[in-house]
Amino acid sequence: MKTRKAAFVLIVSACMMVFAAIAAHAAPITCSVESVGPYGTNADTDGSYIYLTAADSSFTNQKCKIAGGPTRRGKEFLAAALTALASGKQVSVTLTTGATPTVTSIIVQK
Repeated sequence: MKTRKAAFVLIVSACMMVFAAIAAHAAPITCSVESVGPYGTNADTDGSYIYLTAADSSFTNQKCKIAGGPTRRGKEFLAAALTALASGKQVSVTLTTGATPTVTSIIVQK
């Protein structure tokens, strides 16, 4: 019985940490695109990378990953980033945390 309770508490705690982490990164950040492009052919490191500078100066030239694959919409994210870079417009992005954050949303601003 103690094992079940311990397992239940562990599962609930893990779920709370996951949902807290997702909620913590929900605020979009306005950034300038410094550079962007596809990178690599290895399944572990492929995708595209974008270098961003926050409008509020919280980070400068931050390397972020745009994940590839059909379900992650990597091509659409890359297209939006390239549009912003070519037109000089800013983007609103949502990022994960980590050494190399991943872009989870990107919107080119007017």
